[in-house]
Amino acid sequence: MSCDSLQTRRSARSSMCRIDSSTSSSGDSGMNRNLRVVQRLVLPLFVLSLAACGFHLRGTGHMATQMAPITVMDSSNRDTDRVLREALSRIDALADDEARSTGRIALQREQLRRRPLATAGQGAATQYELRLELTYEFQGAKEGSEVNTRSVFAERNYEFDVSNLAANSQEEELLTSEMLRELVGQIVRQLAAMQEADEGR
Repeated sequence: MSCDSLQTRRSARSSMCRIDSSTSSSGDSGMNRNLRVVQRLVLPLFVLSLAACGFHLRGTGHMATQMAPITVMDSSNRDTDRVLREALSRIDALADDEARSTGRIALQREQLRRRPLATAGQGAATQYELRLELTYEFQGAKEGSEVNTRSVFAERNYEFDVSNLAANSQEEELLTSEMLRELVGQIVRQLAAMQEADEGR
């Protein structure tokens, strides 16, 4: 067999090896992409599941068993009253009549503030901070119980798109609703702690 023939076969085998290697590398890349896609889909679901479980535990754990039913007095903000009543009702802590009530809560003030955090070249705001603050009073039903006045607040930041005002408004509403639920959760936990302290006296 001539040297030219041997060299041709070797070149062919070398080309085949390169093709196989290229194919394998391409397959690995495709598999890696698929794995990344799966991770992006599964990890958020896993995080959401943990968050849901955590919320369930907070809502049905120590706070729920220690929270005695109370009355929510009407305030000027019916939406906030409704969210608070729903939160208390979920843990069976909303008094349906005065005889069953162990205290009263009254929302005194709700204030939403918005301030710019960053501006563009011409001075237009590109990022805002939202701050929602609730002030409330709570008094136990026992004779001589003192009135407790407390405030809670939450903050959120969001990017402001000057070319899409409708989207900005929608995002602000969603963030405000989220902060309200967070603050109501804080209030319920504070109420449970105040009741527990009152029982220990």
